[in-house]
Amino acid sequence: MLNLRVALALSLVSGLCCALPERTARAEWAANELVAAEAKNAADGATLPITRITLYRSGVASFERSGTVSGDATLRLRFDNAQVNDVLKSLVAADMSGKGSVRGVSYTSNAPLARRLAAFGINLGDEPSMGVLLGRLRGAEVKITSANGSVSGTILGGETREEASGNAQKTIQVPFLNIVSNAGIHSVNLFEARSVELADPNLQAELAKALAAIAQQRQEQSRSLDVSFAGTGDRDVAVMYTHESPVWKASYRVLLDEKAPTRISGWAIIENTTDEDWTDVRLSLVSGRPVSFTMDLQEPLFAYRPSVPVPSVGGMMPRVYEDSVQDYTFGREKDELQAAGKRMGRAQAGQSVNKAGEYAERNAPASVAADAMVDRSFASGNLSASNPSAAQGVVTGEVFHYDVSAPTTIARQSSAMIPIVGADVKTRRVSILSPGPANQTRYPMRGMELTNSTELQLLPGPLAIYDSGVYAGDSMIEQIGPGDTRLISYATDLEVVAVTEESASNDIKRLRIVQGSFEQRSLSTQTTTYKLRNKNEKTGRTVILEQPRLGGYKLTDSLKPVSETASLYRFEVELKPGEKKEFAITQESAGTTTLGINSYDDRTILAWQQSGKVTPKVLEAFREVSKRQAAIKNLERTIADLDGEWKRISDDQARTRENMRTIDRNSDLYARYMKKLGEQETQGEKIGADNINMKNELRKQQDEFNRFVSELNVE
Repeated sequence: MLNLRVALALSLVSGLCCALPERTARAEWAANELVAAEAKNAADGATLPITRITLYRSGVASFERSGTVSGDATLRLRFDNAQVNDVLKSLVAADMSGKGSVRGVSYTSNAPLARRLAAFGINLGDEPSMGVLLGRLRGAEVKITSANGSVSGTILGGETREEASGNAQKTIQVPFLNIVSNAGIHSVNLFEARSVELADPNLQAELAKALAAIAQQRQEQSRSLDVSFAGTGDRDVAVMYTHESPVWKASYRVLLDEKAPTRISGWAIIENTTDEDWTDVRLSLVSGRPVSFTMDLQEPLFAYRPSVPVPSVGGMMPRVYEDSVQDYTFGREKDELQAAGKRMGRAQAGQSVNKAGEYAERNAPASVAADAMVDRSFASGNLSASNPSAAQGVVTGEVFHYDVSAPTTIARQSSAMIPIVGADVKTRRVSILSPGPANQTRYPMRGMELTNSTELQLLPGPLAIYDSGVYAGDSMIEQIGPGDTRLISYATDLEVVAVTEESASNDIKRLRIVQGSFEQRSLSTQTTTYKLRNKNEKTGRTVILEQPRLGGYKLTDSLKPVSETASLYRFEVELKPGEKKEFAITQESAGTTTLGINSYDDRTILAWQQSGKVTPKVLEAFREVSKRQAAIKNLERTIADLDGEWKRISDDQARTRENMRTIDRNSDLYARYMKKLGEQETQGEKIGADNINMKNELRKQQDEFNRFVSELNVE
């Protein structure tokens, strides 16, 4: 573009020189000025190229720009509005030579539109109607033209009036503008106005500016940030920032072959959704997920300030300060914390670089290790110079990332696939039977046991499996670290048939008495029986059974799983060609239950004693408890009988006394009733005495029983 502009300028100047020989010197001066201006713009608006990009799986990317500037220079960066907040939060700029400095970063204000419009002489922030807008211009000269002619004057104010609509039954609000002229005050119906002209050119200009601000706010899709550097001479500078970016994805291909080692190849899928080409950048793909959030930093924030009345002179009251309880040396503690933080930061930085260096040195070829280049950019770390793969795995601190070996180029709004893994891994063919509905014929899944025998992290992603050059199926993996093993299934194994049967039992193992209660020890078992058949008459199968772990249960001592997870046991069953086999997995739970001493009868306890679950001492103690309980119940029944007899006598006496009221006191019947009452009183007194004695005996036996039971402990 610079050469094209210069060529056009020189061509134009040359033509002028031919036409006007006397202006040759002036034309040459113009051409020189144009070249100087273009060079100055190229320096002032310097665009440092992107040299390094680090993509994270948390939805952000880190961009690093580096290059050379001369003297005072300004780097202009353009971003989408949605990216500006992330850049303001993360941008770092540095003069790498140490000969200059960073002056700062400037960008256009992003004040709310309503606040920007309020700054103009005509406030359009709330979308005012014509009547409201003209009412705000009180005192301004205006000319309003309608069908009845033109009216010019000074705006006095606006008002609304109710007028009848066309059917004369409804009214509408009609805006009027009152204008003062030499002839008096005119009220103009704004519904009838055809045009409104502002006589003051300044107000007309303010209206145009306000409308332009609205249009600009609507059209602004990107923002520019100017990073200013100050210094002399040529210097290396760098800028780094992060903003939102698509999550990079990993996909894998596993090549199975009976005659060769299993090969895994991994690809990274990357999208460049920016408006700038990524040309020959150093690309890093990080597996970690740093904490990232958004915050609106470009929107001006205005704090609420209360309105305070003008102070008046008056009497001053003395202020009483509270006494301090304890003093803290904030300054010294702060300095100590900062010093400790710096020491920790240096120690961690050294550890990270050492780890990265050790990894590169351990994995780089001997001829390359000596020539390894040192990265002196922001994401510094020693890297091996070459690697047969397109990407190299590096551990920096606690973070694993892939560094793409060759410079990467991805055009704007384009995507790319980059190979990041290419290595042999250990695999073992297996069939996997996972939990499912019981009592149903099911097929296990054809799969493999994959061990990550590389030094790389295999990140989550899909796998396409090829068996002897033929597509065999798809699968998924979670993150697999070096040395870790995962099961991977990719197809249904129709050569193996599996039937599962479930059974459960609960058996009492021991019964004893503890503090007067039965303590029952029982054993609950859950058994899953797998009936397997290999229909293939030529090839054997290794079947991995995944058995769910039951809470509170454990495997019987005879069962040893090959591996365990948080929710599963895994067992291996070898099936020869055409073989049928049953495999039972039993989980048991030993539990203890406390029951009341009356929970069982004598016959049940006797039967358990004969089967060895209860000792003779427990049976004897149980019978003693039953004997004492029977004695207490007999006393309770006797007391109940006495209470019943006393109630019968009382009821009979009441009926006798009622009859005696109507009988002559000198009659024989009255005398017989009196004799009967006397006999009943004597009988009642005996019953009452017996009742008291029985209740006392009952309390005594109950106390003795409670004491006996509370101290009863029999194995």
